[in-house]
Amino acid sequence: MAAASALGYVFVVVISRALGPADYGGFSAFNSIGLVLAIPAGAFQVVYARRVARRGPPAFDLRLPLLVGSAVCLLTVVLSPALAHVTRVDSLLAPVLVGLGLPPLILNGALMGGLLGMRRIGTLSLAYVAIGTSRVLAALAASALGLGLTGALAVVTLASYVMAGTLWWLCRAEAHLEWSAPRGDRGAVFRTLYRSNSAIGVLMALTTVDVVLARYLLPPVESGEYALVSTLGRSPIWVTQFLALALIPTLATSGSPRTILRASGLVLGVCAVGTAVAAAAPEFWVGLLGGQAYSAAADLLLPYLALGTLLALAQVLVIAEMAQGRHVLTKVAWCAVAVEIILCLAFFHDSAIQVLTAAMVAAGLVVVVGLGELLFAARPAPASSAEPALAEPVIFSRTGPVDT
Repeated sequence: MAAASALGYVFVVVISRALGPADYGGFSAFNSIGLVLAIPAGAFQVVYARRVARRGPPAFDLRLPLLVGSAVCLLTVVLSPALAHVTRVDSLLAPVLVGLGLPPLILNGALMGGLLGMRRIGTLSLAYVAIGTSRVLAALAASALGLGLTGALAVVTLASYVMAGTLWWLCRAEAHLEWSAPRGDRGAVFRTLYRSNSAIGVLMALTTVDVVLARYLLPPVESGEYALVSTLGRSPIWVTQFLALALIPTLATSGSPRTILRASGLVLGVCAVGTAVAAAAPEFWVGLLGGQAYSAAADLLLPYLALGTLLALAQVLVIAEMAQGRHVLTKVAWCAVAVEIILCLAFFHDSAIQVLTAAMVAAGLVVVVGLGELLFAARPAPASSAEPALAEPVIFSRTGPVDT
């Protein structure tokens, strides 16, 4: 996972320099949209890990992820004119390529879940590294060939299909296309996917919608600068994600608010240290990631790290609630995303800092409500042993800043 995260930053270094701020803003917006549309990949990973671990290879059926991937692809293609408008690109081919890249991403989730269920941890680790490496190679190819936004999306999509084929080959002895689960189990799979997707989706939306809004509302170059800084600014989420994972088994049995508050305090401390390091030389970190073309965005780094800190706290609070089988904060977070969109479209749309301010309001709302639940509400009852697994997709769905 650490290697995959590092490769994600290498990918950003290469592709941001190859495209320049104007095209990179569009590329980052499309990848943010793709992340949200590919949410089922994370849910499939956990569902298939549980099913294959419990039932063995007969449960390793690939028809459902292929069906879902095809449906999401078709939906994206149908919506391509709207997506092209939102991302301010002239070609419909770019959003179509995003849609075509979704089936292998969703299939990869099921395949990696199968590897986890079969306890092939070494192979799974290599798969994470291979996927990150394939994206870096795609970025290098786009840079060497002098490709623009559409060309870069094309080579990244091609890399996704290559990796899906590679993962299928690794699982070819166990994976199949025949649904062999009992009929009642099919309903359980669909219910788990639905609830997991909602939980994953709200965290994805909170961490990516501002990049899409920046692309829609700001000039192309400024949106690209915003997108690059967002990659650095969201680093608190990746760095503290292990704390959210550690909360799941503890809260499943105790449901202790003190545990959540201690974890939140630790997250705040880690983020404060990272922000202090960045504050010493923000121009250096922005230049290191994107080069001189993005130097004007250095002033955004510290405010974005404040947003990243709020998002890291929101991540812990949402996952902690899900670990107890509760979903109130998930609903609040969806409302916060809606508030962010309304604020940007109606009021905060004249500069990057205004878009960032709206994102901070949304993330802050989730944090305030989540902490309020802990400090003032009654202690929640522990959930049954079957519930915590619904929180796990959040962890598996993100492997660092692979896309933006």
